[in-house]
Parts: sequence; C-alpha cells; structure tokens
Amino acid sequence: MNDLAHARFEKLTAGEQHFLVPDVRCANCCLTIEKALDGLPEVSNVNVNYAEKRLSFSALTPGATQHVIDRLTEMGYQSAPERYDEGMARFREERRRLLARLGVAGIGMMQVMMFALASYVAGPQGIEDAYWNLMQWASMIIALPVTFYSAMPFHKGALRDLRNFSLGMDVPVSLAILSAFTLSTIHTITQSGEVYFDSACMFTFFLLTGRYLELTARQAFHVDQSLGEHLLPDFARRVSGEIVDIEQLGADDVIVIRKGEVIPADAVVLEGQSSVDESAFTGESGPVIKTVGAKILAGTSNLDGELTARVLSEADDWVISHLSELYRKSASFRPAFAAAADVIARYFVSAVLLLAAGSGIYWWLAGSEDYFAIALAVLVVSCPCALSLATPVAYTIASGAVRQLGVLVSNGAFLEKLSEIDAVVFDKTGTLTEGTLRLEQIALMNHEYSRDEVVSIAASLEVTSLHPVALSLREETRDLVALNDIEISAGFGISGTKDGVTYKIGKAGFATAEAVSAPDDSLNWVLLSRDDAPLAWFGFSDRLREGVDAVVDETQRRFNRVEVFSGDTSDRGRLRLHELGFQAPRMGMTPDGKIDGLQQLQADGNRVLMLGDGLNDAGAMAVANVSLAVNPVDSVVQSAADATLVNGSLASLPGLFDYARRVKRIIRQNLGWALAYNFSVIPLAIVGLVPPWVAALGMSMSSLFVTLNACRLARVPVTHGGNA
Repeated sequence: MNDLAHARFEKLTAGEQHFLVPDVRCANCCLTIEKALDGLPEVSNVNVNYAEKRLSFSALTPGATQHVIDRLTEMGYQSAPERYDEGMARFREERRRLLARLGVAGIGMMQVMMFALASYVAGPQGIEDAYWNLMQWASMIIALPVTFYSAMPFHKGALRDLRNFSLGMDVPVSLAILSAFTLSTIHTITQSGEVYFDSACMFTFFLLTGRYLELTARQAFHVDQSLGEHLLPDFARRVSGEIVDIEQLGADDVIVIRKGEVIPADAVVLEGQSSVDESAFTGESGPVIKTVGAKILAGTSNLDGELTARVLSEADDWVISHLSELYRKSASFRPAFAAAADVIARYFVSAVLLLAAGSGIYWWLAGSEDYFAIALAVLVVSCPCALSLATPVAYTIASGAVRQLGVLVSNGAFLEKLSEIDAVVFDKTGTLTEGTLRLEQIALMNHEYSRDEVVSIAASLEVTSLHPVALSLREETRDLVALNDIEISAGFGISGTKDGVTYKIGKAGFATAEAVSAPDDSLNWVLLSRDDAPLAWFGFSDRLREGVDAVVDETQRRFNRVEVFSGDTSDRGRLRLHELGFQAPRMGMTPDGKIDGLQQLQADGNRVLMLGDGLNDAGAMAVANVSLAVNPVDSVVQSAADATLVNGSLASLPGLFDYARRVKRIIRQNLGWALAYNFSVIPLAIVGLVPPWVAALGMSMSSLFVTLNACRLARVPVTHGGNA
C-alpha cells in the first residue's frame, strides 16, 4: 500500500464517518441500527438518516469502522463509504433495478386489473365458469413475477427485520402481499372463494412508485450536499510545477492556479490578480476580484488570471469541508415531535398486525365470507408509511432549499428554533455593515517611525487574520516584517514579537496601559503599540450593507425586541445605527459583555436570534437560542452558529423567518394528515367498508400526499415581507 493509499485508509477508518445504507426502508430500520451500533464501545454519535439512507458515526479507534461494517452485515444491511462517485454509482444501479421492478409491477397491475374489472362488472353469474377460472389462472401467472420479483425488496426487508427481532414497515407490507397472493392461489387451484391478485399487484406498484420518488429526491440531495466531492479538482499544481493529488496538499504548500482552473485548496494569494467565481458558496453570480493577501476558497473557479497562493490549512479545515459536513449533519436532525412519531410508528406496526388478525378472526367467527378481505384491508390501510415519511422528507428538502436564500444550515434544529424566536440581536461591523473597512487616516504618535513603517508592522501583525481591518491593512503594503509568537485575543486585538520587542494592534485598552484617546469619533480607530507605548492610530470607515435599512424595518415590525450589540465605540457608528432606527444601541461591548447581554434577554423570557460575523460574536452565538453567522471570516464563528448566511445579504432574512414557520407548519400538516388518515380509515376497514384494492390505493396516496406536501418546501420566498 503506497503512502497515499495508506493515508486514505487511515482517513476511512478513524474519525467522523459517513456510510450509505441503501437497505434502510423505514424509521424502524434507523432505530434498529442506532440501537445495535450504540452497543459498540468503539463508536459514538451514531445517527441514521432515513431520508438519505445515510449512517454517521464517530470512530474512536482505527478498527471501529470495520466492526461497524461487520455488525451491519450480520444484521443484513449493505453499506458503502459515502464518496460522491461511489454513491452516485449506487444510486444509478438502485434506480435501474427499481425501474425494472416498477415496470413489471405496472404491466402486471394493468393486466390483472383488466381481468378483475371484467369480474367486478359482470359478477360470477355473468361469466361462464370456464372463462372465470381462465381469468383467475391468468391473473395468478401475471401476479407471480410481481409478487416474487417486484416485491422482493419488501420480502427481504421483512425477513431482515424478523431476524433482528424488530417489526419494521416491510413486515406488514410483505405479509399483505404474500397473504393476498397465497390465498388467491389456493382459491384459484381449488376453484373456490375470492382472489386478490389485483390488490397484491396494485399494492406493490404504488409502494414501488413511492420508493422511486423517494430515491429521486435522495439522489438530488446527494448531489447537492456532496460539495467537496464534485466541486474539487482531482489534482493541484505546486509552484515547482509538480502535479499532485489534492489529498497530498498540506498547510503552507505554495500552489499555482491557472486561468480557467478550479482552486484546489483554501489559500491566500501571494502573487497575481484574477476574478474568481464564488457562486457555489455565496449564490452571487458576479465574480470577485482577488489580489495579493485575499483569501481564495477550494472549489471556486479562477476566471481570468494566474494566481500563486499559499495553502492555509489541511483539507479537513477548508471551508468546503466544513460546509459539506455541516450540511450533512443538518439533514440528520429529527425534531422532538418527529422522533416521537418514529417511536409511535415502530410500535404501531405491532398494533397493525394484531388489529388485522383480530379483525379477520372476528369476521371469520361471525361467518362472513369476506373475513380475509377485511383482514387484508386493515393490514394494508393502517400501514404507517406516511407517518414515518412526514418529517424526514420535509427536513431533507428544507435543508437544501434554504441555500436558495444563501443560507447553509449546520444545526438541523435551526429552522425549528427560528420559527419560535421573539427577539433579534445584530452585531454591527460585518453584519449590518459590509465589514470591508477602508483605511482613511493614520495618526502617528511616535515620529521615529514613518507612515510606511507603522503600516508594515500593523499588516505583519494581521497577516494570518481575515478580519476586515487585516484585509484593509494588507492592501496598503507588501513589505511585511517577520514577527514571532503572533497571538489573537478575540474581540481585543493581536500581538507579536520581533527581537524581543512586543507589538500590539487593537483596542486602546489592549494595545497600551496608557490613557490615550482616539483623534476623533468620525472613524473606527485601532491602536498600534510598541512595548505598550503608542505608535500610531489607524482610522477606518465602513459602509452599511445594501438594503439593510429595509431589513431592519421589517425585523422591527415582526419582533418586539430588536437590538444591536457592537464592539464599536465611535460616535460615527452610533449615528449610523440611529439612522437605522436603533435608538439605544449597546456600544463598546466585549465578547463577555455580549454573552451577558444575551443571557439577560433570555432571563426576561425572550427566545433570541443572534446574528454576527467575528470571533467576538462566537460566544454570544453559542449562548443564543438560535444563531446565524453572516458571511463569517473564521471557521470558529461558522462552527458556533446554527446556520451560515454565505452570501452576506441580509435581504433574505425576512423571507427566512417566513420559511422557517412554513417548514414547521408543513411538518405538522404531514403528521396531522398521517395520523388522521390512519385513525379515520382503519375503523372503516374493520367494518368491511374498504376493499383491499381501495386500501392499497389509499395507503399509497397517503404516503404520496405527505411527500408532495413536503415538496412544496422546495420553493422559498425570495423577497422579504408578507407571508410565505
């Protein structure tokens, strides 16, 4: 095994793992697998997502992954690592097989229904016995491949569930199909009694149709969420000209990206200038100009120039890796009421079997010739497929749909919690404003240093930072100083040393112990110091984001408490917030102060949404009931937030509020419909008012209804205001 293969193997067998488990058929399968794997000491955080049939877990030892695979095999479940190419190949193969089974079931259903329709219309007295028996035999022969080929996935699933001492959704389905076919075959051979070949074929066809629609939705979601697999190139070009696999890239490698190539890693530009297409991340169609010092992201496209760049980190820390992982986790979320529905569905299967058997026995003892038809109808009509589909399909669609608003959900609870908030807190710089600060003025305080020298020192301190102050300073000079022991104090500033001298840049209280005041209040000022002695003030200006005034007005109309927590102390910043309608913005807040302020709002009974973009907001976002990172400049901020607004446009915020409420409403509609359907139709089936073929149609239509209702979430509101 070569080094690259060994590295891939090590990556596969330890840490966070994702596997496709195509044999998952219902919520009970998910619960069964989770329960079995939770018993393995080498794994933790086991989660099975029904909508995308994906298993996630944390492997605590290199051998844990193989133990998981072995345990799944023992339980009768196939599995495969969730790599994009392998996953798509499995989707294509599963789709091909499902279409073949669906085709056989469809043709069989149509032919058997033709014979059954003639029987229903004419009745047994209207057709000669010879023709009557001939149609029954023909129906049996046609139903044979439907029962034992098209319906085979249900039979295999039922057998697997029984082997695992579990009653999943496939058990009543398989039992219904086999019972209908077996009794009908006996009646055909003995030439006595009713036949139900039409019900068996129709039941199989409609169920397979539902699974095909489900597979199509999962395939679309797989394409959408596997960002790192289908956006990244296979190879990268080092500055030496060597072509390497991107998995061999490491931090501080220097790479060259030519015109038209996809950027292979998160990096900072060292030489060159080019337009870069970042639409896959931000949703914005316009390219972004990248110059020396700018950060470029893996998976974006270099449009018109050659760039030389230094890789910032290992692949696991690239933005695209974080986005893919957060996106995967978001779709695995199950709200409390949905988890309860899964448990109800699990036990409901047992109740269904007992209810069907009890109904059949009762009518048999009562002397009814339709005792089996009634039992079969109860078995079919009460299958809780719709109940298990109600939530996972909706959350799968919603997690992908909000990307149309530029929102990437990292915590599945985000949409549920967002629908319940009654207070909003904004950060100012980088959230309400663009965060692209422009250096307007330098005030020297030690005239032994020139303007160019203080700019060079300041830019060198900020060389690893992505804060707007850092980006603005690096645009001013390429003459950097080699500093050591660079340390970031979130919300306060940065320090570093050279030849025993300590330099600091940031808030005045951080940079120096002296009592110094900024030149004026017209700009945002930061102080540079040398061994705690002031060297120079740097004054920056910032602009409000486009359309932010309308967003703030709409947010204030919707919620009673809308506040600003800002670290800015300038009168200019306060004036801008007054112009937006914030009469009492809280200024000069430290990271701890923001946390305290949020906790006070919560103590007053508010459920708070926090919007921020910087490291000084990360603590507050972690404390908030729900949080949204606005085009964050650091992965720590992204990780602290429940969702990320990657395009930086607040214009989608009111629409997001509407959409969150809409998601919750549709999930409740689905659960309500599923429960109402089961509890209203089951009594009708028990008293014999629902024939088996109507039961098969009704059950399938119920599942189709919740799926189509969830598909309404694929469209999101693109303008703020109004109701979604």
